[in-house]
Amino acid sequence: MIIVVVFYVICSHITPPNGLTETGWKALLLMICCVYTWVTEFIPIGISSCFLLMLPAFLQIDSTSNVLVNFGITTMFFVMGALIIAKVFIDTGLGYRISLYITPLLGPKSKMVLLSLMLCGGLISSVLVDIPTAIILAGIALPILKESGCEPGKSKYGKAVMMGIPIAAALGGIATPAGSGLNILTINLLNNVAGVNITFAQWTLIGAPIALVLLFVAWFVICLIYKPEIETVKGLDDIKKKRAELGPMSKNEKKFLVIFICVMVLWFTQSMTGIETAFVSLLAVSIFFLPGFDLINWETARDAVSWESVLLMGSANALAMVLSTQGTAEWISNSILGTVSGASLAVLLMVVTAFGIFSHLLVPVANAVLAVCVPIVVVLAGSIGVNPLYLVLPLGFTASAVFIIPLDPIPLTTYGYGYWKLSEMAKPGLIISLIWIPVCAVGILLGRAIGII
Repeated sequence: MIIVVVFYVICSHITPPNGLTETGWKALLLMICCVYTWVTEFIPIGISSCFLLMLPAFLQIDSTSNVLVNFGITTMFFVMGALIIAKVFIDTGLGYRISLYITPLLGPKSKMVLLSLMLCGGLISSVLVDIPTAIILAGIALPILKESGCEPGKSKYGKAVMMGIPIAAALGGIATPAGSGLNILTINLLNNVAGVNITFAQWTLIGAPIALVLLFVAWFVICLIYKPEIETVKGLDDIKKKRAELGPMSKNEKKFLVIFICVMVLWFTQSMTGIETAFVSLLAVSIFFLPGFDLINWETARDAVSWESVLLMGSANALAMVLSTQGTAEWISNSILGTVSGASLAVLLMVVTAFGIFSHLLVPVANAVLAVCVPIVVVLAGSIGVNPLYLVLPLGFTASAVFIIPLDPIPLTTYGYGYWKLSEMAKPGLIISLIWIPVCAVGILLGRAIGII
């Protein structure tokens, strides 16, 4: 606490850099302090998330009413619903049933089980929303970790699995436009700002290979840093026996499956129906409580929600938007990207990709990064005579690169299980992010060379 206060007091008296207002400078310092507070957890995240929302007004950066406008985002309610859906998925026994088919696909070795979970997560999230994919796979992995004796906070394999699942979901989400709402946002911004269109096929032909390569990179890095303490996962050797013991699906499993299939259809067709994903998830949860369904009670649902994660999502979004409204985010973009206007396309791609990744350290909300940075990149592309598509794609592909400081909803989906801390994802996250830079650049250059874009 003393470090944070002293840092802010001293730095706030320094003359702001050229092009940045005094309030913009204070907003930048505040976000640095917020990120440090969340990562170190010297104050419980749920409490700090609420307290930090009050600081912009106290520090005369912005009014509390303006800050709170960006707190109640739909993502919070979507994740609340999705967490309860995941709880019902587990409690009905359907999660365990499916796990008996998914987890042994590549054998019982612990590393291969992790790879099968990550590949499955990447494949599903390429056509579905990242967050529920991570939540459901975490629900599948949890009973396996418990049976294998992997204790939360102690087991390296538990860390690897519960980090690997959201990382895989985020990486798979870049494979196709349908994989993430951020992809659709990128495409819309590119069209609105630059008048350039990219088709579903063009995005997929470039995004899918990049996602696949990064999935294997992520799996290797995670296994290297958090080497499993167990050689094999227990219970997979007699998989056929366990499948037979389960018998036919129960009524509750069937009820859940029907509801969840409808949910997936609505999630997948959101761009066509216009129905909010948050509404769909909460509608499903409401149905769980109806007479005749009775799949969950309020006490169980209440305990299923990681409230500190929900508060963190809203707080991070609200405080990040302060950077946008005070001009800080635009100043960061101009300061970094404006210095490379004369570089080659390959260098530009790597710089923009690196910027897309590391900008999340200060602005941990991807839609804010895209909304501010896409117009600036388009201007940069026009000034040097480059197709804006080449420079906007790296921003879209890296919108989910939130592994160094995992304050995004995707990694937070498994945080509540207690297997890993925020600071622990930074180790594999940094390496994956650094490798991401040349992989993304090469993927776009190859796409350009063979005429995809």
